[in-house]
Amino acid sequence: MTETTTKTKRPAGRKTNPATAILAEVKAERKAVEAEPIPLAGGQRPTKAKVHYQREANRWRSVETSRRLAERPGWDASLLAALYGALAEAEPKNARSGLVRLAALAVAAVEDIDRETT
Repeated sequence: MTETTTKTKRPAGRKTNPATAILAEVKAERKAVEAEPIPLAGGQRPTKAKVHYQREANRWRSVETSRRLAERPGWDASLLAALYGALAEAEPKNARSGLVRLAALAVAAVEDIDRETT
């Protein structure tokens, strides 16, 4: 007795996830970025920079909250708060988590741009 496998076809009217196309673009762009390892916080005084990043993260979180309360949100505040928050992290694991969140926010912002232009 032989077993046969069947492939399930995607329903005709089903749309692909917009994030899938965006992530394909991100993968292509990633190939153009240098592959050599560099620290997340560089410069002459990375510790001092982290203090600056934390201050900026707090400032942009405040802007983000104020805008949401006024029902006038913008991706700029969300993206900058996430970026500065990730850069301010002392633990690499926490910085990684913040950068993943930043990437998710960036994909969501691109999806919004795509929706507006179609």
